[in-house]
Amino acid sequence: MLLLLLPIFGVGVGVGQGQGPAAPLVLNGLGRMTDPVDGVWQFQVGDDLAWASPALDDSRWQPIKVGRSWEGQGHRDYTGFAWYRRHIVVPAGTPAHAELALFLPGVDDAAEVYWNGRLVGSYGKVPPHPVWYPQQSPQTYSLGPAQSGVLAIRVWSAPIVYLNYPEQGGLWITPRIGTVEGVAALATADHYLWLQRNQFHFAVCLVCAIIGLLALSSWLRDRTRWMLFWLAIPMLKPLAQLVIFDLPGFSTFRLAYGSIGEAVAITDAATWFLLLYLLDLRFDRRLVRWTKILASVTVGLSLIDTVMVCLDWTRLFPRQFVYFDVASTIPIELLEMYVLVIVGFALRKRLDAARWLVAIASVVSALETGVSDISGLGVRWTHWPLHHQLYRTLFKIAGTPINVSTLVELFLLVSILYAAWRYSVEQNQRQSAIEQEFRSAQEIQQILIPEVLPAIAGYTVTSAYFPAQEVGGDFFQIIPLGSESGEEGAIIALGDVSGKGLKAAMTVSLLVGAIHSTVEITQDPAEILAALNRRLYGRMQNGFATCLVLRLDALGRGTIANAGHLPPFLNGSEFPLSPALPLGLLPEAEFETTALHLAAGDRLTLYTDGLLEARRADGELFGFARIAEISGDTSEEIARTAQQFGQDDDITVLTLTLTPVAVALG
Repeated sequence: MLLLLLPIFGVGVGVGQGQGPAAPLVLNGLGRMTDPVDGVWQFQVGDDLAWASPALDDSRWQPIKVGRSWEGQGHRDYTGFAWYRRHIVVPAGTPAHAELALFLPGVDDAAEVYWNGRLVGSYGKVPPHPVWYPQQSPQTYSLGPAQSGVLAIRVWSAPIVYLNYPEQGGLWITPRIGTVEGVAALATADHYLWLQRNQFHFAVCLVCAIIGLLALSSWLRDRTRWMLFWLAIPMLKPLAQLVIFDLPGFSTFRLAYGSIGEAVAITDAATWFLLLYLLDLRFDRRLVRWTKILASVTVGLSLIDTVMVCLDWTRLFPRQFVYFDVASTIPIELLEMYVLVIVGFALRKRLDAARWLVAIASVVSALETGVSDISGLGVRWTHWPLHHQLYRTLFKIAGTPINVSTLVELFLLVSILYAAWRYSVEQNQRQSAIEQEFRSAQEIQQILIPEVLPAIAGYTVTSAYFPAQEVGGDFFQIIPLGSESGEEGAIIALGDVSGKGLKAAMTVSLLVGAIHSTVEITQDPAEILAALNRRLYGRMQNGFATCLVLRLDALGRGTIANAGHLPPFLNGSEFPLSPALPLGLLPEAEFETTALHLAAGDRLTLYTDGLLEARRADGELFGFARIAEISGDTSEEIARTAQQFGQDDDITVLTLTLTPVAVALG
């Protein structure tokens, strides 16, 4: 195929050999109608501004017809400058007030219009700084008072690119001439017909743009919903293509040709990622990895044209550009079929009807796009008729022609929108379930974290619980004790369950209930931990809980046992405890009891790992040293300091201070 699309360019000028001058065009009955400037013109390749002069003898120029390209009339592969001349006769008796105007509907690619040797306007800009358009807008030029003269049009045809048709160059649409009023009416009618032919296309672009902007704004509000981002890009592509490539006279050819390829490549890549979401394939690591690689390749290849267009290939390397253009574009055309691979992976899954509809539409669209691009971009050299068949009008709706490509585009749009809507509904339902789970977990946790602390005889107690954004597994319980001997005290338990959400909250609920029921049987901290371990073992998949249990009497005497939790601080120093496994890992784990004796004014600070692991923006942890420095503060002050440092997890702090009064009374 590549050999077919890479011709060896030759320049066939084919100048006619003195077949005599073309007959002048006589404008009879000038009025609101216009006359086509058809028939035979005089034609000469090359460039000389003297050829605009009405006195020039053009009798030996080649006769040529307008309404057809010059390539189809003996000048195959010729690009550059050429001149058209036509003698116009205004007969006697024409009203003196009549003003002539020219209607020029299309030129390949830029032109200057001269009337009787005077430049009256341009169609784009000719070199040395050429400007021309992928979609041309008809232009009108005032020629002044009605009089006979010579119409000369200096035409420039750009160097050949991959997007090129078999016959191009010159005045490929017949100009018309008439009065200013007649030409203005013709321009208005032409504009109306263009709007009528494209109204369906405008409607599709508008609908897609609205959906794309809504999807993009939704993604900006919630950056985790990447499906909306990938949906926004193909939805915004029709509007981008309309502005960049389809609006006549809006974007220059260089801007359009340099950006449309990149827009198509980005859209292809976004469609691939969108299908990974819609077809439930985003967890297939190998497929995702290859999709990322091929997306980078197709976007990178499309940049080649962009860079070369920015370098102005028409002046620096006009002949070489088409080779680079073809070499970079053909792989992109082949990669458009990658959507078939993605759909092939989806065949192994059980998908609903909406997703299968997207799969079918994607396959049809990929085939249509691939055939259109392969047959259309290189049709200049292959002459394959498939491209014309795809864009042949099948029927019309309100004057708008509908073809195969339009139907395929509409089918894909409807299927993606339907599947995206279904996906969004499912995500919203899932999100609602998660939010309800968090609310339930928060309600449970609020019950399990006491807001009002029970009084403990002989102690001043403070607590602080600063939850993170998600529901965590921190807990603490204070259970006052009384004895027949009149001694008073309390059991204090503080811990942390691994995990988040409702599952962690339910585990905390289990532990808190087990603590209360076990305290009725034994008040030994080690035995309480052993009972909790037995209750928890086998109930947590790949999880565990850490816990400290402390028994204190009103005089500061007590015992403490640890199950994998951080040791407390006593008066700013870490209280030594024997290491032990967390709860729930081994069924017969053993725990040791350590004696504890507090003097008047001593402070014991218990905390969870959210305090230790508070993290600053640069990654530095809060650490033990900072905890030691502030362990004399209240629980609220300690937790607030860590939160301002950079909270990552739930922070729970509990302080117990033995009052001097209690010791004196004892």
